[in-house]
Amino acid sequence: MRFLLFFLLCLFSLTAQAQNIQRTVCQGNMDRLDSLLIEEEVTVLDNRGRSLLHWAVACKQKEAFDFLVKEGLNINAQDFSDETPMHIAVRFGNKTFYDLLVELQMNEDWKMEFGPSLLEIAVLEKDTIFVHTLLENDIDLNATNERGSTPLEISYRMNANDISKMLLEYGADQSKVRRIHLTGKFMAENPSESQSKMFAPNFISTEEQEFGSTFNDAGTEFFYAVDVNGKYEIRTSVFQDGFWSKPKVILSHEVYGYNDPILTPDESQLYFISNRALDGISDKKDIDIWYVNRTNDGWSTPINAGSNINSSDNEYYISFTHEGTMYFSSNINAPDDRKNNDYDIYAAQFINGEYQKPKRLSDAINTQGYEADVFVSSDESYLIFCSTRDSGFGKGDLFISFKKTDGNWTEAKNMGKEINTENYEYCPFVTGDGKHLLFTSNQDIYWISTALFQRWK
Repeated sequence: MRFLLFFLLCLFSLTAQAQNIQRTVCQGNMDRLDSLLIEEEVTVLDNRGRSLLHWAVACKQKEAFDFLVKEGLNINAQDFSDETPMHIAVRFGNKTFYDLLVELQMNEDWKMEFGPSLLEIAVLEKDTIFVHTLLENDIDLNATNERGSTPLEISYRMNANDISKMLLEYGADQSKVRRIHLTGKFMAENPSESQSKMFAPNFISTEEQEFGSTFNDAGTEFFYAVDVNGKYEIRTSVFQDGFWSKPKVILSHEVYGYNDPILTPDESQLYFISNRALDGISDKKDIDIWYVNRTNDGWSTPINAGSNINSSDNEYYISFTHEGTMYFSSNINAPDDRKNNDYDIYAAQFINGEYQKPKRLSDAINTQGYEADVFVSSDESYLIFCSTRDSGFGKGDLFISFKKTDGNWTEAKNMGKEINTENYEYCPFVTGDGKHLLFTSNQDIYWISTALFQRWK
């Protein structure tokens, strides 16, 4: 599900002709494909480096697949993430296309070149059938990835017990499994002042997709979101007895997603966003802001933040000032044809126990494009947010603005190459001591010293 959404979303950023041909393959419209190929090369790639064969596999179009193979497309062509059509088949649990691709291989070299990464995907997807299939094909189950993890270590981190047992039965080497122990507040390690680096590798930032991270003010509780096969859940780790506990899930649902957690200033409530239905049982709805109360036993059931904040459109990401003003983003005022890429940042004061009507921030912050994932400092002196602007470094960058003495915001500035990359940077959060900026990039959490902020004041 997650990967299919990536495929479909990238249609919006392709040229008109390329968009047509990718969509045509995905729809299996062979007559139209023949017509488009009069002017377009069959070797055309999308903006993620994926070939038409990647798309045929992703969209399960057998006729298009056979045609493209006959046209000579490389069955092992790698996209910009080094993934082949076979990787797509494993991601989708599509054994039919996997078997077809295996049969088309000229030799056994694919097992050495792609086998370990295929097995890693199967483990991450918790697909026991594909794990078994790959192990039966003599894939090296003790190979380590660029993070130094084996499939067994990944399965242990994910509590995928059935897969761990299977890997052990096939001869996985337990001695290669590392035990990561972190100590100290904010997980001990200090970020750099000159370049962002991965946060808590192989403990928080793993082979899964992590984002939306936050600490309590004392730096002894950590909350973050994880994408689990297209559905989001919130996990936590706690500093106790000198060590950080193994992350555990505190909010998940078989239908709804929960993500982007943030504590209220008094830390008695945990806010987040979700597509949960108001009654908790109906079909998924638009994205709303929700919260849970801290109790003696953990956390309450989810509570909707109410109609003063939430609308019939999407509300994203939350941040609070010390006095309780809530900052968030919404596409409530976006035209219907731009709902997906026109979000603005709003602020709602908290007065007499109730949030007031949100006010849209000025044009120093908001544009006709995408502004979301806003973090505001507790004293409301600055804010950081994600925006997709032509002048950026990549798909989405972090920007910063400071509040002037007259109460207005300075023109937002790009936070530079020390933070922003060709990828998508989002979910900013600054720790309670004001020293560390955490954010998400390339499906992991990164951090950097806030000493860098001085250059933009």
